Parts: sequence; structure tokens; C-alpha cells
Amino acid sequence: MKNQILAVISTFLCLLLSPGMATSALTPLPPSQFPYFHDDSQLQEFKATLDQSLTFLRSVPASTCYTVAGAPVLVGRLIDSALYFQKLLQTAPTPEQLNQQIQRAYTVYRLDPDQGQKSRRMLITGYYQPVFSGSLDRHPPYLYPLYGIPKTLTVRNSSANKKNIGRLSHGKMVPFWTRKEIETDNLLQGQEMVWLKDPFDAFVLHVQGSGTLHLTDGTVRGIHYAQGNGRQYRSIGKYLVDTGRMQLADVTMDSLRQYIADHPEERERILHQNDSFIFFHWSQPGPAIGNLGQALTAGRSIAADQQWYPPGALVFLDSRRPVMANGQVVEWKKMQRFVSVQDTGSALTGPGRIDVFWGSGEQAGMEAGQMKEDGNVYLLVLNQDARLEP
Repeated sequence: MKNQILAVISTFLCLLLSPGMATSALTPLPPSQFPYFHDDSQLQEFKATLDQSLTFLRSVPASTCYTVAGAPVLVGRLIDSALYFQKLLQTAPTPEQLNQQIQRAYTVYRLDPDQGQKSRRMLITGYYQPVFSGSLDRHPPYLYPLYGIPKTLTVRNSSANKKNIGRLSHGKMVPFWTRKEIETDNLLQGQEMVWLKDPFDAFVLHVQGSGTLHLTDGTVRGIHYAQGNGRQYRSIGKYLVDTGRMQLADVTMDSLRQYIADHPEERERILHQNDSFIFFHWSQPGPAIGNLGQALTAGRSIAADQQWYPPGALVFLDSRRPVMANGQVVEWKKMQRFVSVQDTGSALTGPGRIDVFWGSGEQAGMEAGQMKEDGNVYLLVLNQDARLEP
């Protein structure tokens, strides 16, 4: 009884403190609209991915409250959602048993197409951990820098659980410089961390958020997102489509790189369309690390706007993926699997965008670069009356 009373009090406080939204583009589904929860990969391996999410979720205060479909959800329910699923996997359920258990134990949420994106239900893209060469000293061909967090950057917490990012000018907070201002006026001279061969390599790291660098001194280092400049992310692919330079169906990371290589006179104009600028810190080389501070799992970790999809949440993804050979897509296959929210990104705003982590290296980059697919994403939250023993 005491635990039940505490749960009621915690939920009430969560409701009061939750920033929430009056309406939500995510909506709970009746079981009759649930998908068939079939996993196209080795489902038992997903238990390790959930372990990474649980490590994070257990590290935050028990009073931590998130918002799902406009309603408050305590972190304990996210923990229970992952634990229940792990224990369910231990029973090695048949597909039919798995679906029955999910219908009985979980509330399933999906993007409401009436309130969501106008042109598509959901945009599912891919990202990866690139591997590039670099130098700690500037010398040809290493002429394109990455920066650490500049001393001029100021971060303040706002009243809406968001960060206000800018710089101080005459004692007042003003927006931080845009990408164009930083690069055109060389405003961060002397604060370079490392130099790369290709300006598009630097841009890719800004988009992907982390990578591995093989340095000219023979060492290998990891580099990871530390902070952004607070400016809005703008897609250079969209700019090329809107200006008639490319067709939407042809936009991939490789095609963007090739277009800029073929039109060097347009490079700065194109790259400067994106006001967002990323600052980095050194990390140990190894697995890519998401914003939960945990290693990402290829094909199982996703990045999302965590105001809509809470960190560590259990998600079912229904889309398709490319199969590649010799750098070319040879076919597309269904991609239906359970994933977990373990990262975020400046380009991911709102409930209609999901980024799937594809892994590290060139092959992962080619596959991730092809992903710009429609699909559905289902968020699973354990019912409060569900028992942890399936």
C-alpha cells in the first residue's frame, strides 16, 4: 500500500512538473491497430542494447519525468518497460506469443498522420561514425579545422528545460555566430583542435556528431559532439533540391559530396546554408557514444527528438533498408525491428524524424547515406498494472 501511495504522489508531481504539451502528434493505438511485432534480426541480441539504456535510466533521479503523447511518464516506467521486455525475451517467445504479450502489457503510441507531417508519416534516415585522417598541425592538405567549445560560447538553462546558447556582447546575451560568420571571418582562430583534408569531411562530422581520426603522428583518436552553436540546422540537400540543382530521389551523402567536388565554386555557398555549427571534444577511439553516454549498437540504436521520444525508450521500427554491393544499392528489404532511443541530433526536431545508427566506417556510411525512407515508429510504454514477470 505504501508503494502504491508513493507511486500516486510521484505521478501527481510528474504531472505538475512536466513541461508537457496541450496536444500531441503521438497518439495511443487500440490493439486492433498494432503492427505485427516481427523482428528481422537477432532479437536476443537486443537485450544488450536495452542494458545500455537501463544503465542510463537508472542513473537519473527517480523523480525524473518525461512527456509521452502529452502525458507525464516517470523514469521508473521506462525502466520497467525495458526490464519487462528483457524478461520476455528470456522466455524465447514465438512471434505469436510476443505479439500477445505486447498487446497485453504495453501501451503503443504512433505518430498521428492528421497532426504530424503533411507530406509523409515519418522520415527515417541513417547516420554513422565516420573514419577520417587528420593532423594536429595545419599543413597542406590538412587545412580544414574542427573546434573545441570556444571560450566565447555561453550556455544558460531556460525555464522550459531547454538550453539558451549564445555569447555575451556588452553584458547582454546574443545569438552565437552562424557557420558562415565563423568560417568567413575566421572568428575562432587559435581554437582549432585538429585539421582535416576535406571541408566536406568536417561537415560530415558536424552532421554525424562523432568519428574516429587517424592522425599523421600515428595515433588514433575519437572525436565527439560537445556543444552546438544554438543555431537551427538546415539541410543542404533540401537547399540543392529547392534550387533545382538536384532531384530529391538522388540526394544521398555520397551525391552531396560529389556535387560539391564537381562544383567547388559553390561549396561555401552550399555549406553555409546550414547555420548550425558543432564543437567537439576528444574521446577514446572505439564505439560511437550517444547522448546517453552509452555505446551505440548498429541497427538497434536510434536518435530522435527526446522531447517526444524519451531517452532509453523502447521503440518498434517499421521501414526498409538498403542492401549494397560495390557501392551500389542492389535491393531494398523490409526493416522491422525493436530499437532504443539512445541519441539525439540538431537536425531531429519534432516527432516525425528518426535517425538509425548504422555503425562505423565506409560501408556503414554508404548505407546510412541512402536512408531517407517513409515508415512507422511505435513507442512502447509498459502499462502501470503490468507485472514484471511475463
